[in-house]
Amino acid sequence: MSQVGSIFSTLREYIRDSLWGARSVLSACATSVPYLFSTGEYRKEVTEQYPDPISSRTSDDLPPRTRGLLHNDIIKCIGCKECEVVCPTQAIRVETEPGSDANKIWVSTFDIDFSKCVFCALCVDVCAPQSLVHSKEFELATERPSKMIRKFGRGSVTQRQREIWATLRRQADEDEGAVR
Repeated sequence: MSQVGSIFSTLREYIRDSLWGARSVLSACATSVPYLFSTGEYRKEVTEQYPDPISSRTSDDLPPRTRGLLHNDIIKCIGCKECEVVCPTQAIRVETEPGSDANKIWVSTFDIDFSKCVFCALCVDVCAPQSLVHSKEFELATERPSKMIRKFGRGSVTQRQREIWATLRRQADEDEGAVR
């Protein structure tokens, strides 16, 4: 008799589990079918056009500590390359050349590759002249990865300009030697 009882209890559990599964499937269908056929309150659109002039965010809507795209004020930049050294993803590339006098450096290339940038702000923290800052700009959608690179450098120095600066540096050295 115990063997017959175990068969019936197993059959009862099977039917109970089958009914529970069928109820679960019907419940899921009852939830998803209205979305499928767009009936009732489910008919409204939830996708917004971009950019939506009514509900899109502006820089005024963003929190004060927002880490947007990096911006470098090349006039303040001294070309120390600390930002390039500290960047964990090598998103910043800086190239310098001697400037018009011995104390100045010409920042010919200052590129930031936003496809690599993780917006950690380490570069902003180490920037001594505070030329590198996070802006409130946050949109940078593009079809080509090459457009993810922002260039802030002053450009390469021409050979003629190098010669003029070398002459100016020599004159400054001679003047300094004459004063001593």
